[in-house]
Amino acid sequence: MGDDDGGRSRVTLAEVAARCGVSRMTVSNAYSRPDQLSPGLRRRVLATAEQLGYGGPSAAGRALKRGRSDVLGVLLTEALPYAFGDPGTVSFLHGVTAASADAGLALQLIPARAGTAERLVRDAAVDGLIAHCPADDDPALAAALRRRLPTVISGGPTTAGADCVTIDNQAAAASAARHLIELGHHQLAVVTWRLRPDGYTGPVSPARQASACYEVFRLRLLGYQRAAAAAGLPAAAVRVWEQPGHSVADGRAAGRALLGAPAEQRPTAVLASTDVLALGVLQAARDLGLEVPRDLSVAGYDDIEESTRANPALTTVHQSLYQQGQDCARRLIAPGAGPARLHPTRLIVRASTAAPPERP
Repeated sequence: MGDDDGGRSRVTLAEVAARCGVSRMTVSNAYSRPDQLSPGLRRRVLATAEQLGYGGPSAAGRALKRGRSDVLGVLLTEALPYAFGDPGTVSFLHGVTAASADAGLALQLIPARAGTAERLVRDAAVDGLIAHCPADDDPALAAALRRRLPTVISGGPTTAGADCVTIDNQAAAASAARHLIELGHHQLAVVTWRLRPDGYTGPVSPARQASACYEVFRLRLLGYQRAAAAAGLPAAAVRVWEQPGHSVADGRAAGRALLGAPAEQRPTAVLASTDVLALGVLQAARDLGLEVPRDLSVAGYDDIEESTRANPALTTVHQSLYQQGQDCARRLIAPGAGPARLHPTRLIVRASTAAPPERP
């Protein structure tokens, strides 16, 4: 019998061949090249294998022999439960799976688990890797590059040896701030995921993931602030409220804190660094009896599907995370597209923004 496996012996291809009285190649062909065998012989080999409990040739061995696995890896810098609850990440993965399925490839998800992600990347039987918003110093990303594994980075740093698919976060954020300022808003607030890595308590590992989140949200905040400065607003006109997490509940908590002040002290417009946070701010406004956009304007970022269904519909920065996911996968499937791709963004003005209320 074969190697011991939890007290049970693992049946080998050689044992099936011996029982059938055929060569090992014949047994292998019964699984991988059935056209090389007569139908009767193949049925006999498979029946014997089933009787013995043989599960077929090693998938890893077949991949090694062919020199490819037909699998793409996706390194997620969030825990899997969070990733599948975040609309932006889900849209990105939808795009990756669509392009992969068109090419007949499978996916392996590699979650960000402290102490294991680097090993999982090192041992992954994949033909290439998509790293979703990694940090510059992400050890799992470094492990992929050490393997000389074809790698595409989405939304993170441009790293030697890897293509990059991203957007201009700063310029897109500035367009949202300019829109509100041109409407006449001079008292703004920004609701963002916590920016300080040393105080980070979001849903991912602070030791490894804070810097990646930090860079995306830092650029968005910088875009808001520079647009305000270019319009002649003092720094104090843009109040920054950081939340430890990134959820509708976090946006709601931030909104209640900002909007609970007396009318003359509260902002007339809120710029949320994501639509998820903006949806929470809309809830907070309703909680406090404020009407959007009569009493308050709210703008988001990402243009997730829920932004069109919000009441009122959310003004937001549009980016196609679905197309970015497709682009990442296609760059691995057919290399040679170039080292970097900056995807377009645009401001979509909907019903959640208007001129500020008149104040005495």
